[in-house]
Amino acid sequence: MLQLLEESREELVAFRLAGSVDRHDYEVMLPILEEKIKQYGKIRVYAELQEAEEISLQALWEDLRFDFRHAGDFRKVALVGNQKWLDWFTVMATPFTTAKVKYFEPTDRDKALEWVRRDDE
Repeated sequence: MLQLLEESREELVAFRLAGSVDRHDYEVMLPILEEKIKQYGKIRVYAELQEAEEISLQALWEDLRFDFRHAGDFRKVALVGNQKWLDWFTVMATPFTTAKVKYFEPTDRDKALEWVRRDDE
């Protein structure tokens, strides 16, 4: 399930993914990201993953296609969650984007929001 968060303002898109994530969630999220990219050029993304049970292969494919098409359109990406694969993902994503990507534990939610909004890095 995808939930857009109230912290989404201007060039920041903030959302939470919880439970099962499927193609429908990406069909909702991708147009929001594309509109923000069209409006601001480079955008910032704050993504909170809570108890993400599964990500469907179709959703993952949509995500990868979008990421490669817009690899240069992200300024910063903050990933918040307690799954260790998120940390691995931040390392693996680095060669494919110009964005700064950083992983945060759920207890560091406020730090993640502060980091993704800051221009000094």
